[in-house]
Amino acid sequence: MMRLFVLFSVGFLCVWGFAQQPSLLERAGQEVSKVVERTLPAVVTVEARLSGRLTRSSGFIIDPSGLVVCAAEGVRTQPQVAIYLTDGELTSARVVGVDNITGIALLRINAPVKLPALSWGDSERVPVGATTILIGNRSGLEGSVTVGTLGGKDRVGVRRDNQRVVLLLQFNGTVGSGEPGAPLLDSQGRVIGVMTGELASVEGAPMPPIAVVGFAVPAEIAQRVVNDLRTKGRAEHAWLGIDYQGLPNGVVVRRVALGSPAQQAGIQVGDIITQFGDKPIRTVADLTRALYFAQPNQRVNITVIREGQRVMLPITLGVQSL
Repeated sequence: MMRLFVLFSVGFLCVWGFAQQPSLLERAGQEVSKVVERTLPAVVTVEARLSGRLTRSSGFIIDPSGLVVCAAEGVRTQPQVAIYLTDGELTSARVVGVDNITGIALLRINAPVKLPALSWGDSERVPVGATTILIGNRSGLEGSVTVGTLGGKDRVGVRRDNQRVVLLLQFNGTVGSGEPGAPLLDSQGRVIGVMTGELASVEGAPMPPIAVVGFAVPAEIAQRVVNDLRTKGRAEHAWLGIDYQGLPNGVVVRRVALGSPAQQAGIQVGDIITQFGDKPIRTVADLTRALYFAQPNQRVNITVIREGQRVMLPITLGVQSL
């Protein structure tokens, strides 16, 4: 009888203990809360004047010495801007450099003490569908948190302010005004993207100012831009000098800029690009990605189909400027 009682008691305790375990959703929520608690102190609000009006956007600290990544809008014409830390402290920041191609800027805070900082992640390793976290200044509400998923990679967007093509991550979560420059975080709290400013279109579709889908410059590109701004005060991107459009079997050249590397190498309107170096080109995203990860002055062979014939053209890429 005693043995049966002991077995019953153990079984009851096991069932009771199992019932007390948090659900999968509760555990996921707890993990997100931990990430937010750890990373929120490194997210800042950037205050600047744009076209005579006061604007607020987002940014984040990447170095304890006071380096801040933010959006280029509003800061590109000013030597200094105001920064609000998460505890409400107001400080000033010097503009180190601005990249108008990706829309990313780098600031330096006058910090007498070490500041909390975020680390870069690797968006290449984050699978589509993974949980991602956006922390920024949502419509003036500092420290706003949005949890969503990584909805896609290698999206091709066109910036509204200068019509430059950018390679983007897709964030499936609502995004509002004030969040350009905010960090997009993976489940470990590492920065996998920098939220972009206004886009004219993505994959040819026009973008509304507030949407249930947001876009970010991948960390691999953003980190290189930031390193350039930090060391040289400017970012350098490879330049080919063509407008292009996707086809089922490659990318067709629609325009060749005068004096561009493409023109000098003999690329013609109507050529179908099928290979960039050792990378096959099947889509617009393939070519955009290849150009963003190429280096200025790099020599590369580009293969095109012209009047049914394969033609290989050696090209020395230029430097994209704006």
